[in-house]
Amino acid sequence: MAAEFKTILHGFLIGMANIIPGVSGGSMALALGIYERLIAAVGNLGPGTFTVVLGIVSFRDGAKARFLAEWRRIDGAFLIGIAFGGAVAVVVFSSVMVWLLEQWHDPTYGFFSGLILVSICMPLRMIRRFGAVEGLSALAALGFILVLTFSADPEQQLKDANRKLEMERANIEQAAAPQISQIQSPLGQVDAGRMAFLVLCGAIAISAMVLPGVSGSFILILMGAYFDVLQAVNDRDLLIVGLFSAGCVVGLLLFTRLLKWVLATFHDATIAFLTGLMAGSLVGLWPFRESKFVQDDSIRFYERVDFGWITPPTDTNTMWTLIAFFAGAGLVAAFMKYDEFKEQKKGG
Repeated sequence: MAAEFKTILHGFLIGMANIIPGVSGGSMALALGIYERLIAAVGNLGPGTFTVVLGIVSFRDGAKARFLAEWRRIDGAFLIGIAFGGAVAVVVFSSVMVWLLEQWHDPTYGFFSGLILVSICMPLRMIRRFGAVEGLSALAALGFILVLTFSADPEQQLKDANRKLEMERANIEQAAAPQISQIQSPLGQVDAGRMAFLVLCGAIAISAMVLPGVSGSFILILMGAYFDVLQAVNDRDLLIVGLFSAGCVVGLLLFTRLLKWVLATFHDATIAFLTGLMAGSLVGLWPFRESKFVQDDSIRFYERVDFGWITPPTDTNTMWTLIAFFAGAGLVAAFMKYDEFKEQKKGG
């Protein structure tokens, strides 16, 4: 029972991390020491899994035995626990996280900065031999994240935030006046090339989200598809949402299989690369920034756009941010000590 609860808790933390801008579920999975297991489990999913499930539904002979064998092969209990915990986090914690980011932005980022910083020890322990190749791999990943981080244009992000606000207002106006025929999304009619591009966007975005420290939303912005997909969701454009979702499913299955193979073939270099991604994400998590706000209290819209980094001022906000930082660091340190204690108890 304790193992199942721990798996659900891990899923909850991964789901919670996905809500935070700048923190990825991949970083949290790596920090918790379950990244390889998660990639292996998702990578084992395939058409055979779907066939076995259909066999159970149709009550075929021997279906139960095949299902149990497949369940063990894909680490089904683990995947269900992670999925359940993640879903609970998104449903329960989303509104809380919105409030925290609005009212306690810097301490919230401080907490996750402390958590990620200490957690870097976890993947480093997984590297059996740290040589020149592993060092170069970590530096390449760090450089990649820094390029992504500093390529972001705050002025463009500010324009994008205002555009999102306009979309939200238009969506509310449409809902308030249902008798007015809805304007069809410009994406409602797409050619084959556009369809393929949307599937590709879904595949690349979900693949990016699997990697620690990489934002799927940011990748979509770079590809020029972020607002297309957002508009489609707002307009309930099932064709566009369906194409993008199909790309996410395909990308997740294919990329996790590739990552599973890479981890098995080049384990140390891959873990070093992932650690570099994780370390690079700390740059984006620096809490103290110059910022501008786009908000409309009448529709409860709020978005913060960060500009340059600033030196922490000597004030109460900085004090709470430091307290939150050490709380996050201490939480991970406590988890690590607990795991060490269990290992020693098991070995002794």
